[in-house]
Amino acid sequence: MVMVDALQFRQRGAASLLISLVLLAVITLVSLNTSRTVLVEQKVAANVYRSNMAFEAAEAGMELALAYIGGGRDRDSDGILPADVSTPDADEFLFDADNDGTNDSNTFTLANGASVTVTLEDLSTSDTVATEIVSTGLSDDNMATRTITQVVALVNPLPNVPENPLLTRGTAIISGSADVYNAEGHSTIWSGGAVDLGSSATINTFIANPADAGYPNCLGDASTPCVTVGSSDSGIAGLDVIEQDSSLANLTEDEFFENFFGMPPTEYRNSMVTMDLDPATDDVSAEVHLSTNPEVIWVDGDVTLSAGTIVGCGIDPPGNDHCTGAQISPVIMIVNGTLTMQGNADFYGMLYVMGGTSGHGNPYSVGSIVVAGEPSNLTGSFEIHYNSDVLRRTSEGGRPASSGGSWRDFN
Repeated sequence: MVMVDALQFRQRGAASLLISLVLLAVITLVSLNTSRTVLVEQKVAANVYRSNMAFEAAEAGMELALAYIGGGRDRDSDGILPADVSTPDADEFLFDADNDGTNDSNTFTLANGASVTVTLEDLSTSDTVATEIVSTGLSDDNMATRTITQVVALVNPLPNVPENPLLTRGTAIISGSADVYNAEGHSTIWSGGAVDLGSSATINTFIANPADAGYPNCLGDASTPCVTVGSSDSGIAGLDVIEQDSSLANLTEDEFFENFFGMPPTEYRNSMVTMDLDPATDDVSAEVHLSTNPEVIWVDGDVTLSAGTIVGCGIDPPGNDHCTGAQISPVIMIVNGTLTMQGNADFYGMLYVMGGTSGHGNPYSVGSIVVAGEPSNLTGSFEIHYNSDVLRRTSEGGRPASSGGSWRDFN
């Protein structure tokens, strides 16, 4: 009887051992599977982290590119945009990789070790300045890559280009000497009030000559303008001078402004202006002199452009020469007050004056001068040249805006 009980006891112990072994095996398998799952999750988490790092680097590159474009996408006006460093003729870059004050690369390394490469491609048409930005981010270990592509168009700050070298809403008085040229058309001075050329002044206007061999194809073409012929002179206004035009005189100041810029002055100042100056605190002549980037400048008050000031050109030409071609980086300058140009001050682009204007010495202008106030009294020896190409190129100073549907953040 005792032996049976012992046998039963041993049998019950064997069952427990077997169950324990089974449980141990199951626990081992679960542990191994759990470890494998943890490792996979760690790899997934690491991949997500690296991918996010690369994506954030690409986003940083996009922001840097947008900031660059806002200051002028073609800094030296040679028609070359920042492109891949392997491009043989790429002479402009987005980043200063070695901190020597000169941009020398389109690849930039961020503080976390990630890097980004950005290139720009010109997609402009005759009506729109557009740029495709391709920003490629790399994680710090170069294992993850993310690319963001976006097309950015510049909102044109001058949607309605003037067609005259000198246009005034009120009276235009030219009591000094002036030469006014329009080699692209048949009108020079257009005024809502009277135009006084002054019998004692030396006034000459010049228009496209119909006898030019290239006429009429040269009309409206700044690249191959017409040969000019004299039209008006002192005290005698020719057909090129349009005065007492009620369509101008009857416009309010805001309506006159919107005719060129497409929005009211306050809205335009808040949304389009890239340089806002106050003559009471800013040295306006120094701020605008030899600007290498297209700008939309707002001057809030009366201002004098001092002798030797050059606006809309990145270099100071030697002698009595003026800026030409790629040297010109035209600006839009809006003066909310009166403007006086002294000495040999030069201006390239669209000059819009809400008050009156005057000049002393030998001011020189290429583009167009528009005066909303009155009188417009040109007392200096002005030389004004109409140039439609210079006016159209002011679009480079527009604010960048994303083209709808152009954002792509997948490979």
